[in-house]
Amino acid sequence: MQIATDRRVVSDIDPFSESFRADPYSHYAQLRALGPIVWLEKYGIWVVQHHAQVKAVLTDWKRFSNAGGGGLTNYFKEPNWRKPSIILEVDPPEHDRTRKVLMRLFTPGALQKMRNEFTHVAEALVSAAIAQGQVDGVADLVQPFPMKVFPDAVGMPPLDRDMMLVYGGMVFGAFGPRTPWYDQLLSRADEVSAWIDAHCERSALTEDGLGAAIYAAADGGEITHDEAKLLVRSFLSAGVDTTIDSIGLCLRALAEHPEQWAHLRDDPSLARAAFEEATRYDSSSQSLFRTTTDAFEFEGQMLGKHEKVLVLIGSAGRDPLVWDEPERFDIRRRITQQVGYGAGVHGCVAQMMARLEGEVFFRALATQVDRLDVTGPSTLRLHPGLRGLVTLPLALTGKN
Repeated sequence: MQIATDRRVVSDIDPFSESFRADPYSHYAQLRALGPIVWLEKYGIWVVQHHAQVKAVLTDWKRFSNAGGGGLTNYFKEPNWRKPSIILEVDPPEHDRTRKVLMRLFTPGALQKMRNEFTHVAEALVSAAIAQGQVDGVADLVQPFPMKVFPDAVGMPPLDRDMMLVYGGMVFGAFGPRTPWYDQLLSRADEVSAWIDAHCERSALTEDGLGAAIYAAADGGEITHDEAKLLVRSFLSAGVDTTIDSIGLCLRALAEHPEQWAHLRDDPSLARAAFEEATRYDSSSQSLFRTTTDAFEFEGQMLGKHEKVLVLIGSAGRDPLVWDEPERFDIRRRITQQVGYGAGVHGCVAQMMARLEGEVFFRALATQVDRLDVTGPSTLRLHPGLRGLVTLPLALTGKN
């Protein structure tokens, strides 16, 4: 039911419910039909769902701040369970200083080195999956790839890295309301935080990885050594789960659209385009929050100071005002207004690396695999946080 009160367009849709998370796109269409900005009465928050307003909020850091936190909890009003990220939970000018350090990591030479190393890992994983024949696309194929290449690139030595997934669940699970699932995760907060903290120390990293380059910036006085450790921590927390889920959702889309898989199989150079289209079509980062810095009018509604605004990136990717046939997955679509990685000064700092991982993975898949068949129902995580798959049963047949 929707009603209008005090000029507000109000909806009782719950964006954190299991039914919403199981099928967000039908709910997005309902919200887009209500107008450019809607008040969600269950949580007392605003929501924007059209591409134009999503981009407007993401690119206006002066009015829509990151410092209030990327989730439902309002850090202007409530304390954070961990130290705030000095890249993800700050605004300019402080944000510019730390972002500059991270952006400098992705030189053409560094990206080429990553490409070579990523390709070796991806080709080996795909080859092993073909030999196995029947696989779980998440556990056997997708998850091992970012869990190997991203920490390797940062400089984390080989070890049991599963704790990173627990930490990622704690970080991204905070995007929604407190649930028993999240409380159970937080019961391990001290243990997990200590593990992450120890493995982000300079002494725990190799001397030739991205982490070492961050510490080198501290040696040069651009940031402090304490800040260097926080940046390494933020880098690890933001760069693993999102890529696992993005690659998994793209893999499912290709398997469920055999005509699109045929395009990629016949032309592996479409790998980057396939990953880009999947990010529009079914993004792992469906939503995030911004927090107003003051009271002001936006799209005919009066927003108060320090109010939460839910930004539906996933809805923007299906906005019919921007995309022709937005419900159609088409890897030959020309993507010119991507918001799957955010936008503005807070756009994903490692998006070049994420895109490279996706491109390399799907090129390796298309080069080696002839048939990609779904052998059973896939399952989604339904708790708050990133959108991602738990299982994806597949059969892979290699090329002759």
